[in-house]
Amino acid sequence: MKGFDEDTSNNGNNHVTKSFNGLYQFNPEPPHILRSAIKNNPLSGITFPSFISLLSHKRKSIQWLRYSHRLMALFFMSIFNSFLSLVEYIYILFLYVFHYSSIKLANNDNLNTHPVFVLGHPRTGTTLLHSLLALDTERFAICDTFMVGFPHCFLSFEALGKYLFAGILSDTRPMDNMKLHFDLPQEDELGTNLLSGLMVSPYTSLVFMKDEKEYRKYQCFKEGEVDDKELKNWVQSFQKLIWKIRVRDIRTLNKRKGGNVNQMKTPRQLVLKSPCHTGRVKLLLKLYPDAKFVFIHRNPYEVFLSGAHLASTTYGWMFLQSPSDHDLQNYILRQGEILHNEYFECRKDPKILNDGNCAEISFEDLTGDPLKSMHEIYKKLGFDSFDPQVQSSYPMNLQRECRELSGYQRNKFKNVILDDELVATIQNRWKKQFEVLGYSKTFPPNHLQ
Repeated sequence: MKGFDEDTSNNGNNHVTKSFNGLYQFNPEPPHILRSAIKNNPLSGITFPSFISLLSHKRKSIQWLRYSHRLMALFFMSIFNSFLSLVEYIYILFLYVFHYSSIKLANNDNLNTHPVFVLGHPRTGTTLLHSLLALDTERFAICDTFMVGFPHCFLSFEALGKYLFAGILSDTRPMDNMKLHFDLPQEDELGTNLLSGLMVSPYTSLVFMKDEKEYRKYQCFKEGEVDDKELKNWVQSFQKLIWKIRVRDIRTLNKRKGGNVNQMKTPRQLVLKSPCHTGRVKLLLKLYPDAKFVFIHRNPYEVFLSGAHLASTTYGWMFLQSPSDHDLQNYILRQGEILHNEYFECRKDPKILNDGNCAEISFEDLTGDPLKSMHEIYKKLGFDSFDPQVQSSYPMNLQRECRELSGYQRNKFKNVILDDELVATIQNRWKKQFEVLGYSKTFPPNHLQ
């Protein structure tokens, strides 16, 4: 079957982008993005207490005048979200009283409900891989865009919220022309960040890029780098999100299959994706000892170029301080170092990652032959959806999706010119990626020339 590419774009290949003196030219805040208040803004689901706490904590970092329109819109959204959170609390009390069996099942961390985590640096194909796994609806449940955008209220407000807030999202992702809507699989870390009050997630650095060093320790949560309070905050927020997704899944399955409260269905296995999980394998295995992992990698030059394109087209929607090109470039490079170095360390220890709980794949293989790639991943992880004796709709769903996406083409970055200094910087700082993953240091790679 013809392959397809994730990195499709209709904004960014029509002009020449250059780097000078070792620095990429980003321009993340063109007028239409700078004027935006809550469009494509992951802070739209923040509650009032968290918003006030954030303003207090970052009062010296916020550019109050430049982002006054954004701050005002988030202020009113936070009040509304707090009201919805209160309604959600009452709804959950109702579930405890009248649907306790679903609550009990959602708390059951057995082998069948331990998540599958998609790992990889941003722009390596994690979204594509996540989406293809999510097509196996008989096996997996997902965390969708509305859940992570409004984690405080999606159990009680999802149907109405998807209608009322539809205008918050663009029709396609800002960095490419892949479709975007509330039902698509999305990064769980976005929801965890909101539930934790934006205090213990590396994604808060996307709002305060000049202060990104403050949030680096939350990429991996290594012992000695974070205190017990910070770790507890993240773990409780993450597990709260997982619990709510499972409750929703049980409710969905029960409605679909005509069950009742006395015959609850077991929740499906979650398939979760957030690039920052790449640095948290040890922590995730402490929480879910039988978790499975799929790691995807890509040519480091393409990762940098696509990451720079992402920063140029997407990050500006959420800024509350305006970063320099140096801030953005260093964030991309340092994130790559942190995540890959930690993953490679885990990879060396078979007690942590091994053939039984981890599969690896390249972006090139996945886009070149997605059917073969997914079959190999399932075989490696011991999933039987491709077994002819198993009645699974997944192979058919996968073939249909591949046909629909076969016309997409990745960004070729032919109009991007990197000077020798920046190329040398990428080679030096991402040296381990080139060596461990087997990529040539020649720039540009043949298919980008």
